[in-house]
Amino acid sequence: MNSLLLRNFRNYVECSLQFHPKLNVIIGNNAQGKTNLLEAISYLSLGSSFRSQPNDKIKRWDSDFFFLRANYQNQLGSHSLSVGFQRRERIWKKDEQPCSRLSEIVGQLHTVVFSPEDLKLVQSGPDKRRAFLDREMVQLLRGYHIYLNNYKRALVQRNNLLKQMPPDLLFSSAGDEQLAIWEEQLAVNGAEIVRRRSFTLQALNEICQELHSRLTGSQEHLHLVYSSTWAEQAGKLEAEELADLLRQSYAQGRREDKQRRLTLLGPHRDDFAIYINEVDGRTFGSQGQQRTAALALKLSELELVHKLSGYYPLLLLDDVFSELDSNRRQALLSLMLNKAQIFITCTEIANDLQKLNPADYQLFKVQAGCIK
Repeated sequence: MNSLLLRNFRNYVECSLQFHPKLNVIIGNNAQGKTNLLEAISYLSLGSSFRSQPNDKIKRWDSDFFFLRANYQNQLGSHSLSVGFQRRERIWKKDEQPCSRLSEIVGQLHTVVFSPEDLKLVQSGPDKRRAFLDREMVQLLRGYHIYLNNYKRALVQRNNLLKQMPPDLLFSSAGDEQLAIWEEQLAVNGAEIVRRRSFTLQALNEICQELHSRLTGSQEHLHLVYSSTWAEQAGKLEAEELADLLRQSYAQGRREDKQRRLTLLGPHRDDFAIYINEVDGRTFGSQGQQRTAALALKLSELELVHKLSGYYPLLLLDDVFSELDSNRRQALLSLMLNKAQIFITCTEIANDLQKLNPADYQLFKVQAGCIK
């Protein structure tokens, strides 16, 4: 990415920045706007905040709009990407041409965000690992966000029916018919989600094993295992065949779902296990092993994008250096410095960064939404 313009985004009134092609270090005290800068870059990438904030919460508090624009280069040349938000409406533009669908934007400016919370990826619950996987797939696999959004909407509708229908209707054939309408959407979209997750996790596993071996000096072995009701069939069946299995599963699970008033089966319950030296890293891994595995997972995202698309995404490191020891910081820099364009936020410059050639990075100082 060459440049970024922010207007009324978070605590920034207006800010225009030019970036170094290799490494950009953003320093400042807490609550000055360092993470907001990375959030703006990520927003242009995904069309949403990685902090899970609604649009009206990320505009400057005393303004009625925000605007972001990035200029970047890829294999096809120079491009621009912008978004304006006002009165609950967003206007996206690519190369100054309006875009009617989010699918035209997502993945154009590819990012991988790494925050201190991601270091807990191994020890966290399944929802964090699903989010990790889905965030990358939305950018990498065209159309995936459509299946994911359709599935989520159908799941909300089916769960609402289960909660709101009176018992005499819920346990009748009429109740089954109403549930089946949403089960069809869950099955069709769920099959595509499961198949794509299975493919992505297999690809990540291969890359992650190699990176983890390098991070541990070949002293430890890591592998990922997809945990889903349909994991074994995901790589063998066509989408329609897998959808049939999901239809059967939802129908067979209706009685228990009615009793619990909740959809108990589906891709929304999927997970993946992270094994370190053949044991479950979440349960038996030390904190150091868990952090190294999480680092390998995040770095494998970048390598997977490169493998499938031929370019490296932007790497956004939000206050991660303070959470990593010197060995892991050096490993991260040595693996990625001359590959991806990197953005690092920190309260002070770590010794590892001070040792770099000054020509290899640009330093930005942030104070109260102002950058120099």
